[in-house]
Amino acid sequence: DLHDLYRSRSGSSHLCPIYQRSGRSSVALMHRTLLSACAQRPKVVILGTGWSSFRVLSDIDASKFSVSVVSPRNHLLFTPMLASSAVGTVNQRSICQPVRPVCAAKGARFYESQVCAIDKRQRQVTCRTASGKEFNLDYDKLVIGVGHQPNDFGIEGVKEHALFMKETADATVLKRQILAKLEEASYFHALDSDMTLTSKEEEIRRILTFVIVGGGPTGVELAGELTDFLQQEGRQLYRHVIQYAKVHMLTYDLLSMLEKDLQAYACQHLAKRQSVHLTLNALVQKVDKDVLKLKIGEETTTIRYGTLVWCAGVKAHPFVRDLGLKLNKAGSLILVDDRMRVLGEDGIHAIGDCAAIEGIPLPQTAQVANQEAVYLAKFLNEGSPEDAKPFKFKPLGTMAYLGGQTAIMSSLPVVRRITGFFAYVGWRSVYWSMQMSLRNMYMLSTDWTRTLIFGRDLTRFGAASRPE
Repeated sequence: DLHDLYRSRSGSSHLCPIYQRSGRSSVALMHRTLLSACAQRPKVVILGTGWSSFRVLSDIDASKFSVSVVSPRNHLLFTPMLASSAVGTVNQRSICQPVRPVCAAKGARFYESQVCAIDKRQRQVTCRTASGKEFNLDYDKLVIGVGHQPNDFGIEGVKEHALFMKETADATVLKRQILAKLEEASYFHALDSDMTLTSKEEEIRRILTFVIVGGGPTGVELAGELTDFLQQEGRQLYRHVIQYAKVHMLTYDLLSMLEKDLQAYACQHLAKRQSVHLTLNALVQKVDKDVLKLKIGEETTTIRYGTLVWCAGVKAHPFVRDLGLKLNKAGSLILVDDRMRVLGEDGIHAIGDCAAIEGIPLPQTAQVANQEAVYLAKFLNEGSPEDAKPFKFKPLGTMAYLGGQTAIMSSLPVVRRITGFFAYVGWRSVYWSMQMSLRNMYMLSTDWTRTLIFGRDLTRFGAASRPE
């Protein structure tokens, strides 16, 4: 009833002054006018809740657009700290920003679904819920920021036997796996009448062999966090088996975006300080359960493992190729111009890891995605002017945590490079400042303090209860 819709702000039963003066029919007219104004706002549909999509949602002027967000994930994940959450240094909730509070503040709609088709003629996207039901959303402006997925390069066995570092659940699974392997090694000697460890050393070594494939920032930071955990909580809580633990890193090169001397610094620190068995020029050829085959130069060898984590690159989601949009030569990324407009399309934009600017090669990093999103939100807010300045990426530096409270920061705006403990402080400070809310800043601060005082969280949740 409109009589109820237009009460005073105090919530009393008295009608607001406008209603009292104008009467019920005038208020009904006002209500229809308001709905009409909302309907006339251009419809913006944002696909994804990654770095780029979330930033567009945060920066877009909701008074000018009717905004809808579609994603199977209801939060932004701060992926640079996924490795920290996998070993309990920080809580996973501390690096996740829920999308619904932002949507509520913007007056936007959120649909926990995935997009399966785009009808460019009708300007509609077809969405599918987790239960398989489909619905359509109209758009005037479409923003595609669906990110990427891990790249297994078609190597046999990777998809079946490796763990990955891309989503929140990946960190949960890896943490559970690490703790499970430590517990398995702890009771392995008691499985028969011989309680000594010497007769079972070979199998315990395999159980506690952790292999990380990939030498980019994700793989390097995972190696640093994992070895920190093994050298601290591992030595304290698993004293009788921790001597058998070993961390391998297999990669063709290490932190290739850095200068050669910084690459050498990282290699030396990982090998000597963190005791990582680093193998360069390595190419994995096949993965089986508990063993992988790799080629080092001209030689072929095998490594028996208990846990394999694949951090060796990313690729586009398959459905990106099925959207009917112009792609790059590799057929994996959506081609856009320097204003984030998809080539040959009207009203469709693509940003982040699923897009490539024609003629401007850029790395697939959160830094690039964030700057593209800031540019696109401003471009849309200003009415998509034809004379808008083209997007220009401003590199803010590269950094990586190496473990042992040591990090690398390179190509910074003010200083050229920082290494060691001061880089570690800078690394944490930058990641803290990049959080999307005061909530996450507070939670991250308390997590670091808790870990410093009490150590990492080793809780491993079991199965849900069920009567027998």
